[in-house]
Amino acid sequence: MIPTFKVFALILFNCLVSAEDSDRLPLSYRPSPDNLYVPPTSGDSITLLDYVNSTDDLSILAGIVSECAGFAQAFDTVPTWSFTFFAPSNTAFNQTGEYFNTFAETPKGKWWLGNLLQHHYIPNSQLGVSSFSTNFTRLQTGTFLYIGAQVVDGSLVLNRAATVVKADIPVTNGLVHIVDRILDPSMMIFEADIEKTKQTFIPGSCSNPDLSYC
Repeated sequence: MIPTFKVFALILFNCLVSAEDSDRLPLSYRPSPDNLYVPPTSGDSITLLDYVNSTDDLSILAGIVSECAGFAQAFDTVPTWSFTFFAPSNTAFNQTGEYFNTFAETPKGKWWLGNLLQHHYIPNSQLGVSSFSTNFTRLQTGTFLYIGAQVVDGSLVLNRAATVVKADIPVTNGLVHIVDRILDPSMMIFEADIEKTKQTFIPGSCSNPDLSYC
């Protein structure tokens, strides 16, 4: 049986935590703690954040990454796995309309922006333009949802809307492609008869139907 003073201490602790978070709006990101550990990087490595911050046409993306707690640290880490990232250009964000800009400023909108960033990230595979063809295929992203891909007139087009305007940009352990439109997770491509792009399995996903949890 738990002693009374321990129960009281636990209740008091929970009250203090709740009071500390009372000013934080629902769905808003908790501020990053001080002295957060950052894995070291070698001097010759180029992280995803290095590339985003050094590219003028990705300044809006850089701002979004800095606003979503934890993403700047993740982008500034050299992963031990390979990856592909479709980076939305300033043009991509400028084509979203007034509703997007208004919604993105809300706590729920910032949470959605974090999910949006994950939808542009493909872990465990470096997919260059040569990985795709004129056949329309689908590939799985970090959200476990699918986007469509097809080479049209020599350019890679995603979801039949977003064109890769600069392709096959190398960073450490990854490839970056700059796209002229954002990839909205709500526009998931998942027709069973559409061929899948060849990519490495993403743990936690159900892209392998033989797994017991799928």
